[in-house]
Amino acid sequence: MADFYVFHYCNILYHSSFAYSPLKIYISESWVARNHIFPRYSAKFPESVWKLSYYGLSWLFSLSVHTCVSNINSFSDPLSIWDGWSHGESPPIHPAIRVIYATQASFYIHSVYATLYLDPWRKDSWLMFIHHFIALSMLLLSYVDNFTLCGALLLFLQDSSDAMLEMAKIGMYLRRRKNGVYYKSIDFAGSTIFVLFAANCLKSYSRVLCRLYWYPCKLLYGTLYGAVYLGPQDASSFPVLGLMLILIYAMNIYWFNFIARMLWRVATTGEEPEDNREWDTSAVTGLSKSTLDAMAEKKTP
Repeated sequence: MADFYVFHYCNILYHSSFAYSPLKIYISESWVARNHIFPRYSAKFPESVWKLSYYGLSWLFSLSVHTCVSNINSFSDPLSIWDGWSHGESPPIHPAIRVIYATQASFYIHSVYATLYLDPWRKDSWLMFIHHFIALSMLLLSYVDNFTLCGALLLFLQDSSDAMLEMAKIGMYLRRRKNGVYYKSIDFAGSTIFVLFAANCLKSYSRVLCRLYWYPCKLLYGTLYGAVYLGPQDASSFPVLGLMLILIYAMNIYWFNFIARMLWRVATTGEEPEDNREWDTSAVTGLSKSTLDAMAEKKTP
């Protein structure tokens, strides 16, 4: 059985690392050109399509594991993470948790490479690189010491809103074309998703609820507090894992700052929403969209 998960891990890593580039080239050079997408979106659009495909499928699977598997109750009862340790022995790892770990580890290895060499460089790219490195380290250490329910809950909370964000970005990329065509339905759909995402970021089932509220109330409570009284007392990696969990929570607060500033700018100026982590946006450069489009056109061969 262990060999199966190693094969699964290597297979996903291969497809993540090597299938991404041909897909990106096809979408950015062929599909984008045929559909008159603005040049400044030619690299961002395939990136969002790729991430939407992954985040959507992986989070739905994680949701089904945390809500439908009878003996995994870590979301509703965080202290149940340590139920299997009551006899002082390491409990068996559920097959669904192994799949989550293999898939996510493969994705984060690919993401480290993609952040450095494939994706557009952003304000927070170095922070993203550090985040991916910490995530990989946590996956490895938690798997070795069998804190896998903690890791699966972390991934479930972190990935909850990423698919919605990528959907909103795709809508913004596709609503206006450089041939002058304006797709009102796409604009409406993208704006609706963005509003839902923004509302989620502020008060509902997304970043604030999952990453700023549930994260400490469920994950940090179940891991840092619960482990002291219910977990194994001889786990050498636990202090390091605890520090990494706190660092990720600090990153969540930092990224929420980007979202809050963007929402404030849209509310006070009436401008269209833009990702203010990007270097080639009006909010960052102070240049008009037409000027940015002209600059991107010159860079396109």
